[in-house]
Amino acid sequence: MELTHEDIQKLHKKVREWKKLKQGDSDSIERGGQEYEIINSENSATEAIAVAPIVNNKTDYSKTIVLTAGTQDKFNPLKNSFGEIATTVESARGAVDAAYGSGLSPQYAKMDEFFAETQRRLEEKGVEGGQIWYSSAHSQAGVPNAKLSVKYRVKEIVNYYDWGAKKSVDTGHFTASDMKYLKKHAIIYSDSGKEITGGDGNGGAIPYGQVRLYEGKSHNIQTPYLKGNNYDFDKYIKKNKFVSGMTEKQVRKIAEYKAKTYKVNVAIANYGLEMDKVTPEYYVREYLKEYGPFAPEPSKQELLTLKRQRIGALHASLKTSSGSQMISLREELVRTSAQTAQLQAEVYEQEIKDKLASAKTKVEAHISELRNASFTLAHNLSSGEVEDLLSELTLSKAWNGGTEASTLASASAYTTKMTEIAGNLNKAADNIVEIDQKGAQIFTNK
Repeated sequence: MELTHEDIQKLHKKVREWKKLKQGDSDSIERGGQEYEIINSENSATEAIAVAPIVNNKTDYSKTIVLTAGTQDKFNPLKNSFGEIATTVESARGAVDAAYGSGLSPQYAKMDEFFAETQRRLEEKGVEGGQIWYSSAHSQAGVPNAKLSVKYRVKEIVNYYDWGAKKSVDTGHFTASDMKYLKKHAIIYSDSGKEITGGDGNGGAIPYGQVRLYEGKSHNIQTPYLKGNNYDFDKYIKKNKFVSGMTEKQVRKIAEYKAKTYKVNVAIANYGLEMDKVTPEYYVREYLKEYGPFAPEPSKQELLTLKRQRIGALHASLKTSSGSQMISLREELVRTSAQTAQLQAEVYEQEIKDKLASAKTKVEAHISELRNASFTLAHNLSSGEVEDLLSELTLSKAWNGGTEASTLASASAYTTKMTEIAGNLNKAADNIVEIDQKGAQIFTNK
């Protein structure tokens, strides 16, 4: 079973809870949700778990993930035990050393042991080479996780807010080969405002992997809206917020909103210091500077493929969901199906047009070749006589314009029909939401 970034984000909710479980135990993120088997766990200043998804009552060890929490924050003398406070102090010292000392958290040694033991247990389970497929870490644990993921050749690395990342690179903890591997295999989600990592001595810079920023300030793994293996772009567009990986069209739409809604500071506006902020181009430039280049506009075929994949993922999620989550998933499934139906029709109509145009061009080219060849071969005939013989060899004779027109009309009618169906599906989705809201009101009124 493939784990998405969205799945990994949800799993992080359970690291500090499941760290107390033992090998062979199992649990789910939410009641009735996807179950995972505990492969390994660590409950010390380093808090980590290794889990594998259970599919059809069988654990898929080939898709094991190692997850590591960030710096501990249990420092309440009235609530926490001396042991908890002690590990928090140890954890905090590690964060300081990572950013302002050695450049690598002391957690590295314990995490190395954890990776090695997890790999050994996977080999016992029959996984070739004990391959750990996924890894993910937060904050202070981000750098050690990145380095160890290279060492153990983890295939997919998903980190959040890597603390002291630039310090670790500047102090020589990553080789050129390491950096090349991370560029291909590691994705790091982070906030543009650098709420916590801005204090790591290098402004939260992350010089390795593929960094994906979202607009705002947070150090919480659950803050970014994710869908599948990337941001939930629809949500960010609705909120008029930037994230890495947007197309130029998406960026310009948000830029127009930001320019339109920007409130000029009158005190300094007279000096022209803020007037550029009321123009969309200001925000477009800021996007390119902060979030990176525009993503290419996806083709309708690419969008269709993504929608179909999402439908498959939603069907799988529905099997293990309940309550409000199930209602939300049903709504998204219906809306995604509507979008897919619309796209399918548009792609189909365009394919028909393209095939007809291509066939027509080939017929025209063939007629031209035959005419040229006829004039060359007919040495004993006048040009007029050749023209008479070739009078039947024309596009109007060789190509059935009526069939072309009727085929195009049928394709257009199909698109119109599917557009109507898509509209009905969206109405059905609206009804799902409305019924859910009415149900909630009933319980509230009681």
